[in-house]
Amino acid sequence: MTTAVPNLQKMTTLLQFARKAGKLVHGYDACLRSLNHRKLYLMLIAEDTSQRTRRGVENALAQSPLTIPLITAGNQAELSQALGLPISGIFGIEDKQFATAINACVATSEKGEEPCK
Repeated sequence: MTTAVPNLQKMTTLLQFARKAGKLVHGYDACLRSLNHRKLYLMLIAEDTSQRTRRGVENALAQSPLTIPLITAGNQAELSQALGLPISGIFGIEDKQFATAINACVATSEKGEEPCK
């Protein structure tokens, strides 16, 4: 399931907290490694990530026995700069509570309610 996020600022703040807590992985290989070790709870792909990379991530998620949500938001430069990382288009969350909070942010913004309250 791929979801687009209209309210990127709140989600970026949650991603920054996850990075500070050491629960954010970035990059294709690191995210797939974390997925294979069953540590991943959520994946985020930038909108301008290549189709080949996107297809690889979607195939890996489909083959995984876990059900992990996939969110599409922002672009690589914005997300990487906000998180203080080298340019990357794929991010993973290794904490269940951060993943739940980001999913709640996405769900409320889709319903048109006040996001991430």
